[in-house]
Amino acid sequence: MVMSPAGGLSVLLFMAVVIGICLMFIGAVGVVSERLEFSVNREVLKVTVLMILWLTFGAVLVQSGILANHPYPIALAYFITVLILSLWVSLSSLGNRLALGLSLMSLVVFQGFRLPLEIIIYQWAEQGTMPYTMTWTGYNFDILAGALALAVAPMVNSSKWLAWIFNVVGIAFAINAVYVGLMSSPLPFAWEIEPKLLLLYQMPYFLLMPVCVGGGIAGHVILTKALLYKV
Repeated sequence: MVMSPAGGLSVLLFMAVVIGICLMFIGAVGVVSERLEFSVNREVLKVTVLMILWLTFGAVLVQSGILANHPYPIALAYFITVLILSLWVSLSSLGNRLALGLSLMSLVVFQGFRLPLEIIIYQWAEQGTMPYTMTWTGYNFDILAGALALAVAPMVNSSKWLAWIFNVVGIAFAINAVYVGLMSSPLPFAWEIEPKLLLLYQMPYFLLMPVCVGGGIAGHVILTKALLYKV
């Protein structure tokens, strides 16, 4: 499987989004640890080390060629593991602390990363790096979730129903994006399209899955918990 590499500037912008998501997560852990009287240094160090180990594990799989040589079942298993781990983190005690310690506005504005990310993805489709099915000209409309997040974020602290609306819409778009991603991949049951979605098999593009997709899903679960907690 051969993937046409994207232009250097778009890759740099993608890495800026990835690093931004990671820093927002680490920063959020530090904020809630201080607010809920946990050891800030210990909690931040713990999540930073675990994040680095998890992303390093993914990078090793990509660099070794295991995922590219075995899109089914190994790459699919990795894909599913990312989703499960995202749910596990958001449903854990850490997810509870984030839901309790962060404002609704913070949790909603976090999802705004999907706006610049989808613009980058569209540029990659224009360059032939990935299929148009993954853009708003195809079947992925996740850019609307990012735009909606930024539009309603300033109002959700005083209007909880707006946060609920965004959360439901954002979850629907996220599920759709995951489905379109699977069906655009080289898996046996996927659509017959060219080029195939091969980001998971190349550095640093694979980070889209564990950081961006995983982070978006975890963010929605944590936001749901926050909405249930904040009466």
